[in-house]
Amino acid sequence: MIAPFFLICLLRVLSSVASPTPSADECNSINANDDAVDYIVVGAGGSGIQMGLYLQKFGYSYTILEKSNVAGSFWTQFPRFRELISVNKWSRDEKHALRYDWHSFLEAPITMMNVTTAYFPSGDDFQAYMAEVARIADLRIEYESEVDRMTSALDGSGRPCVVMADGTQRCAGRRIFVGTGLREKRESLLEAMGGIYYSEITRDVAFRKRVCIFGNGNAGFETAQNLYDFADKVTVYGRKAVRIASVTKYTGDVRTKFLQVLENFHFKLRDTVDQADAYLHLSGLDHVLDGRDLKQADRVIDASIIMRRDACEVSVIATGFDSDVPGLNLTTRFPPSADWYESSNVPRVHYIGWLMHENDFRKNSGGFLAGYRYLIRNLVHHVREQDDGIPYPRLTLSKEEVARHVARRLDITSDLIILQDGVVLRDVIIPSDDELGLYHYYEGITYQFHDDAIDRDDAIYVYFMWGDTRRAQDVFENVNRYSDTKALRNLHIHPVVEVGVMIREMEEDIAVDWSGYFHTEAIDATIRAALDGDLGMFTAKEAKTYERAAINMTDDEDRRPHARGVGDPTAMNFVPPNFVSAIVRSILGGYSSDDLQALTEAARSW
Repeated sequence: MIAPFFLICLLRVLSSVASPTPSADECNSINANDDAVDYIVVGAGGSGIQMGLYLQKFGYSYTILEKSNVAGSFWTQFPRFRELISVNKWSRDEKHALRYDWHSFLEAPITMMNVTTAYFPSGDDFQAYMAEVARIADLRIEYESEVDRMTSALDGSGRPCVVMADGTQRCAGRRIFVGTGLREKRESLLEAMGGIYYSEITRDVAFRKRVCIFGNGNAGFETAQNLYDFADKVTVYGRKAVRIASVTKYTGDVRTKFLQVLENFHFKLRDTVDQADAYLHLSGLDHVLDGRDLKQADRVIDASIIMRRDACEVSVIATGFDSDVPGLNLTTRFPPSADWYESSNVPRVHYIGWLMHENDFRKNSGGFLAGYRYLIRNLVHHVREQDDGIPYPRLTLSKEEVARHVARRLDITSDLIILQDGVVLRDVIIPSDDELGLYHYYEGITYQFHDDAIDRDDAIYVYFMWGDTRRAQDVFENVNRYSDTKALRNLHIHPVVEVGVMIREMEEDIAVDWSGYFHTEAIDATIRAALDGDLGMFTAKEAKTYERAAINMTDDEDRRPHARGVGDPTAMNFVPPNFVSAIVRSILGGYSSDDLQALTEAARSW
């Protein structure tokens, strides 16, 4: 095996073909286990374990490569103050359990309830659950096995491979799944100016101090929630207005349990919520910097003005997380990918977990275990279809059976409830091409990538969506009952049937229960009409003017001058030139230690 491999390397180096020259590490490393498994999974976090459970269920050979010595290592450090924002609520009705259990894996031997009954578990609980699932299921995890990057085999076979941190190469017979998730965003300039990272902040540091927190997402507000009673004053700064989850319906936005500091602000109890771009619109550095570098400079100068103006004694860097993909220095939030989350750079490498979130970011739950467990399920079905010719699961039903099945799905489904608004997941009903009067029913499929569900005028989609909750006060309005024959103004979650460009919204139910006669009768009539092509009760989808992704938190949000990008034109007059120069040198110099040290000294002198 060794001789042919090195011959390939030699030919690649000497040839003039337009392909990357193999590195010395690649040419000097041979793995005895090459091609030993069908699938390689990178990362033993939530997505890696979920993928491992499915691969094991279907009898595939696989291995999970984890760089740390435990499963779910991210959760040993985050969240900083340990309590999660994802819920773990017991359900009397087992068929609804996963609607309220956002941590448990599909096909797992135990649920999160076997580890803790806490409504908001701790990060330690979540990590313990992952480790216990991996142990009981006997998942094939290789710990302390760090992947450096993904590549294609040098022998021209097209096999996907990983290059390990020690330079060895391992290839999968079929595919690689990358579920490496997130890492804390590094802010070298703010760090040089004395900022403390979210992952390192402790309560004792804030005792009777003026605390400035940069970042108004969950990390920033979680920090504020745990410091406001201990600090002299806490101020949370963000580049944009706060996005509150109970308004936006995006579970990754700021959760209500972290909002005491916002109430303190409203009652003028010293704590404050502000916008960090309120003081400076442009630094005038566009003659030396551009693009992301210019934005970074503007943002840091803004922060420095705040630190000086508000006399910050403790500055916390809580600006969030970046996607963590071995070998990629991302300049975008997510790695470039094609259909079925396949890498745009290396064929037969698929992204899983948080890295699947690009299609529904800030709209849905596809980046969190509660959501991506279903996306991984669907990806596995797709892979089985492609690699083994095993048809994607579907039911074949009569018209009467379809109507009954839709009512049943709306009653028991968890996937459509959690992955709401039909952004990435829907039930799809398609007339059979072979048997007249029968229909193929796909349950909870990732419809944008499924060949049978794309660009078909006769496809019927079923999903749940939220109503018009564009203002914070709407969240607390009572549910208004409407006759099913009238136009609905739903505020809360409700079923939707879509055919082509036509849509039919069913009535909301405050108890999220559509099993009663009133609802099932309306569902039955709607589905039968859709199957018959009678869309008289449907309305044009384009007529719906509300789009949840673009909501405003308050009516007054856009009236504030800085919300329109208009800052104080004299702000730069107060910033010392040597400090600005230190920022520019740090950026242009690639954040070298010498340049950052100079920035630290300039910040201190100012």
